[in-house]
Amino acid sequence: MRTIFRTKVACHRLRRSMRWLLNPLPWATGRGSAADFPQAVAARMSPLRRAPDGAIAAFTEEKTHNLRLACARVSDHVIEPDEVFSFCRTVGKTTRARGYLPALELIQGGLRPEIGGGLCQLSNLLFLLALDTNAEIVERHRHSFDLFRDVGRSVPFGCGATVFYNYVDFQFRNTLPFPVLLRTGVETEALWGEVRAAHPLPFRVRIFDTDHRFFRRRGDIYRANRVWREVCWHDGRDSAAELVLANECRVMYPADDLVPREAQAASIQRSGETDPGER
Repeated sequence: MRTIFRTKVACHRLRRSMRWLLNPLPWATGRGSAADFPQAVAARMSPLRRAPDGAIAAFTEEKTHNLRLACARVSDHVIEPDEVFSFCRTVGKTTRARGYLPALELIQGGLRPEIGGGLCQLSNLLFLLALDTNAEIVERHRHSFDLFRDVGRSVPFGCGATVFYNYVDFQFRNTLPFPVLLRTGVETEALWGEVRAAHPLPFRVRIFDTDHRFFRRRGDIYRANRVWREVCWHDGRDSAAELVLANECRVMYPADDLVPREAQAASIQRSGETDPGER
């Protein structure tokens, strides 16, 4: 089974490498410094340790180490107008030879330590920064499972972008009329990132969700919502809300208390099955 998985991965990586070669986008490859981009136009932070114990806290030190290496590749990256930032092209392949350590990674429905694991926390942060600056999302893949209950959530559920070198990528295009600078880093307790520019943004962005719900399907519990980006222009133009994500994924933790009783009853009636919680 492991051999089959690795063969599939190799095929997907070859296909993506050929696409990069034959159909290149205007990739962002320039470097700069904060001195040339005095305005911090968007900023985000993400805690490195979300729970005091359990699987979510396992391999935290190794994940933090991996994030430091990846942040060094991303930080001080300049994205010119219409250029596309690619997470996989920027960070590169995460190998032991490049200093990466085993950390938890979601593969085939389960968490297991893999070389370079934990970098989805950085791609999630960059995704939020892209939304904050009204960037065009060129490629984004959602997480397949909801692994843990919310702990101090400050953004809508599903605001993430999973990555796996090189064919599961996160890419966004700078739609601003001026270049921006990405800066990322790791502090003692948090991953941080910011977008800097020479000019303030001509708008502010609000990210919100609707239709958030837990529901049961064929005995399993799922979580879903719709995430919107509202751009409010400073010059008085009408604000516009754009649907950017429609999330639906299977919940992997006990969540019977989160499913409304009426939703459970409707699910049981449709499926003709007995509620596993009542067996």
